Amino acid sequence: MSKLESKTYEKLRDNKLIVFRLKDVSLLLHLDKTSTYNLIKAMKKKAIIKKISGSSYAFSDADDLVIACNAHFPSYISFWTALSYYHWSDQLPKKIYLCTTKYSKEINRSYYATIRKNRFFGYTQIGEIVIAEKEKAIIDSLFLPRYAGGIAEIQKCVNISLPQLDMEKLIRYTLQMENKALLRRIGFLIEKHLSESLLRKMKQQIGKGYELLDPTLPKKNNYNKEWLLDVNL
Repeated sequence: MSKLESKTYEKLRDNKLIVFRLKDVSLLLHLDKTSTYNLIKAMKKKAIIKKISGSSYAFSDADDLVIACNAHFPSYISFWTALSYYHWSDQLPKKIYLCTTKYSKEINRSYYATIRKNRFFGYTQIGEIVIAEKEKAIIDSLFLPRYAGGIAEIQKCVNISLPQLDMEKLIRYTLQMENKALLRRIGFLIEKHLSESLLRKMKQQIGKGYELLDPTLPKKNNYNKEWLLDVNL
C-alpha cells in the first residue's frame, strides 16, 4: 500500500467504518472528489477494498456478516442466518437475512426484511455483528417463515434450541410482536414445554378463525382446533 492508502485504511478502521462511501473517505482525508475517486480505484485494484453497492465499499478482509450489519441501518441478523449462526440449522443459506425498519434493496448477498418498528427488538451485539437474541431468532423465523426455510426447517431448529431458550422471554417477546398467527405457531410447536400459566396467557390471545401453519405452502384442511391452525406440512 502507498502511504495515502495506508493512512486511509487506518483512518477508516479507527472510525469503525467497515462499510463506507466516497464522501466518507473525502471527509476523513480532506480530499477533493477526483483525488478520492482515484484513491478508491487504486485500493480496489489492489483488493484492499471491494465494492458492495452503488458508491459503497467495504474492506476485502471483512466478514460477510459484519458487512451485512454495517451496509444498512438499522438492521440485525435474524431468520435462517441466525438459526445457522447458533448451530441449530445444518443448512447454510446463500443469502444473509436481516431485519430492518427501513426498506433496502438487496446489498451484496444480504436481504433486509422490513418489519414494523414495534417489532424491531430482541437483538444483541456479539463482537462486530448485531444479531437476534436466541429467542427472537426463533420468533422472527416463525413470523416470516419464508426467510428461514419454512416451518419444517424451523421446527427442527426449535427442537434443538429448546434447552437454550428462556421460555418466559420467548412468550413475552411473542406477545410483544402482536401477531396471532405467530402466537399460534409458537404454541403449536412448543406446547409440551410450556407451563400452564404461559399456555393460558397465550390461548387467551389467539383470536378466531384459522391460519396456515406454514404460509409458504398451500392449504391442506388439516385443522388443529386447539391452536386454530391448518397444519399444512
